[in-house]
Order: sequence, then structure tokens, then C-alpha cells
Amino acid sequence: MPDPSVADAVVDRLLAGRIPRVFGHPEEAATALVEALDAAGGDPEFVPVRNAECAAVMAAGHARFTGGPGVCLAVGGVAAAGLLAGLDAARGTGLPVLAVVAEPGPVPDDEVGLTTRLLAEVCHGVRYAADPVRVPELVDEALRVAAHVRRPVGLVLPPPSPVGGVQAASPRAATDGRWILDELSARLPPDGAVIVDGTLPAVHLKTTAHVVVGPAGPPGGALPYAVAAKLADPDRPVIALVTDEGMRSQGLGELVTVSRWRSVWPDPRLVVLVFNKRSGHLRRGDRPMTDDVPYAGWARLLGLHGVRVDRPELVGVAWDEALTADRPCVLEMVTDALLPGPWNRQGWDNIGHVAAPGDGETAGSPMVLDGNGAPAMAAGRCWGEGARSPD
Repeated sequence: MPDPSVADAVVDRLLAGRIPRVFGHPEEAATALVEALDAAGGDPEFVPVRNAECAAVMAAGHARFTGGPGVCLAVGGVAAAGLLAGLDAARGTGLPVLAVVAEPGPVPDDEVGLTTRLLAEVCHGVRYAADPVRVPELVDEALRVAAHVRRPVGLVLPPPSPVGGVQAASPRAATDGRWILDELSARLPPDGAVIVDGTLPAVHLKTTAHVVVGPAGPPGGALPYAVAAKLADPDRPVIALVTDEGMRSQGLGELVTVSRWRSVWPDPRLVVLVFNKRSGHLRRGDRPMTDDVPYAGWARLLGLHGVRVDRPELVGVAWDEALTADRPCVLEMVTDALLPGPWNRQGWDNIGHVAAPGDGETAGSPMVLDGNGAPAMAAGRCWGEGARSPD
């Protein structure tokens, strides 16, 4: 995440360049920029979107319909690949777009310069703001060049030094990620398979179950992996661990696939655990920056089981319900912590509530809500011969 002072400088120059809005995917590495845009009071306006590709496409659309440069905001590293399709389309149609990309932090040696190389494939030029003092100059130059050549231009913002800006913690209280995983470990069937999204931090489960790390890159790959695992061995219980960003970018659509195939699975247990951080970003005054998507409610609309929990004393009961349901289940856990970290069982009475069914809906339980790399294959039995088509 760039230093707050750098983020403020970027926003100041966008305002000076008469940029009316910025389309962006508000991941944590972009927090300083999102907060700077929010502090600007809507000038420029920040428009949060579902993924980096949408941000680039919307910026190109803005350029087409206004004639001025469109600006998109995304996170660097492997995730910056999501910008490429939209930026390439802008290049092909002669549209001025500025892609502002925030490096997420220290990267492995083999990924140094990856963001710049990715952007260079589709941009007229890429500026790297190594010197914070030059940020205003670089933003002005990038906007000027994009408007002149009618092509996309990239601006990469490095992460702060170790003594740089400090990320503010969210004031929300919610269930801790380690607690959720510990309760899962205590209930995992020995023949189960756990698919971990490749964008999640290291996940430690106390189990002998088969654990697979999904593909690296844009979030959400764990659910397609889980569907493939279930089709390969429909008698085996499968659990997918996904972030809310992954569910928005891929998961909501793939739940349609789950709903279509579930009738031919002898063992119905496909549980999708969604770590719902509610996007992890808050406006001042705790007003949400993006929507709190009802993942469990969407699952129920598709004929699946859906459970949403934000009280830690109900986590174990929710796992029991999900793992004994007669159909695939989306288990939505409201949490601030994706990293397994310290936790305790104090203060339960002050930690949120469980969503209740809406009007006209029937809930199956008080917790039901209405409305990089290659797989790390652990020891375990082989996948089966697969499932027949539901058609």
C-alpha cells in the first residue's frame, strides 16, 4: 500500500486534471488511495467495482463517452493481470486511460518488476513512482500522454518503506479466522478434501484430510477447483475456502454450476466457506465503501443451503449444519481476520447478531440468511471416476 502522503498527492493531481471519477477494486493494498479519494469528498468520486477487469473496462467506457481520460485503480503483482483485457481493448480503440496500480508490499524475488512488465504489454508507457517527491509530476505527465496519444498509460506506486504509513485497523468486531478454521478442523471428515484459495494467507488445519492450494492469481479460484474435485469424486466431501473478493469475482456465478450438478452427487457435501470481510474497507463514520453481499442468501435462491454467522459462539454449530445439510452449502462467516491469529472466547454478547429470514421466506434454522502455484497434493485416496451429467 502506498504512503498516505503519496496517495494524497495522486488524488490532488487527479483533481487538478479534472478527472471526475476513479473506477477501482478496493483491495487492502489500495486502502490509502481509497481513503484519500473518500477524503476528497467525491471530487474525484470513487466508484468501487467487483474486480480489476471491470475497473479497466469502465475507465475505457468513461473515455469513450466523455472524450477525457478514464482512470482505473487496482493492486499490483499477479492481480494486475486482471487489468490487461480492458486496457488492451482501450489501446485497440484509441481510448485514453490511466491505470494507477498500488504494489501490495514486498514481493518474492521472481516477481520483482512483474507489475511493470504486465502493464508494459498493453500500455503506451509505464511510470514507476520510486521517488514520492516526483509523484505529482508523474501523474500530470501520465494524464497528458494518455490524452495525447489516445492510449492507456500505467502508473505504479511502490509500497511504503518499513517506517512508512501504518494501516488503520477496522473497528468492527467479528469472528476471528483462526477460530473458524479450528472449528472446521475438529469436524473435517477423514476422507474430505479442502481447497484453499490461492490468494489466502497460509492456512493451517489440524487434520489428515486432503488439502489442495488453488491456483494463484485473481481471487476465487478455489471454488472452480472444488467443483472439479467434486465431479472427479462425487462421493467425497469437499470444502472450499474463499474470500469475499473471490466470491464476487467468480464464486457467485459458479454457484449456478454447483446448483446444476448437485442432483447427481451421492454425497451432497460441498461446503463453500466465505470469509466475508465486507470488503475490508470502511468510509469515515463506518459507512460501507462497498456492498455487503448476501452470499448465503444468493445460495438459497439457487436451491442450495445458506448460513451466515457473525457470532463466534455459533461457529461450531454452523459447521455442523453445513456438513450435515442435504445439499451443497455456502457458509458465510463475517470476519475481519483472514490470517489465523490469536483469539479468545471472551465478549460473545457484544459481537453482532445472526441475520434473520426476510418476509415471506422460510428458514431451515435460525442461522439461515434470506436473501502459486500447482496443487500441493497431500496423501490421501485417489479421486474417483467422476460423475455422470445431470442432463
